[in-house]
Amino acid sequence: MPLDVALQGRTYDEMPFVVEPERVRAFADAVSHRTGGVPPTFVTVAEHAAGVASVIADTELGLDFARVVHGEQEYEWHRSMRAGETLRVATTIESIRGRGAMEFLTLRTDLRDVDGALVATARSTLIVRGAS
Repeated sequence: MPLDVALQGRTYDEMPFVVEPERVRAFADAVSHRTGGVPPTFVTVAEHAAGVASVIADTELGLDFARVVHGEQEYEWHRSMRAGETLRVATTIESIRGRGAMEFLTLRTDLRDVDGALVATARSTLIVRGAS
């Protein structure tokens, strides 16, 4: 079943994400981040926990996650995240496009602080393989 291109531009409900110090420490250890502070790629944790999970759960989209391969990832930072802060995370379907038997789903996740200032933006491109 192909992805529903009519959902391009859909923004999912904003969700809170707490930058928990214990979780930051575990992530920093896992990626060998030894300089202190929140590792820049910790954005991925918030992106998945509070953003991409909404996309995967959206039955209207028609995404068969068993056929998904992660194709591309990019980040834009406006400031570093701070351990203990709460972020507001919202994911938008930026584009859905097809090429042959594959579809490309690009998601933009914006992470904002409690005042609404942009902390970081993450973009993920998921490749949905065609049925074999």
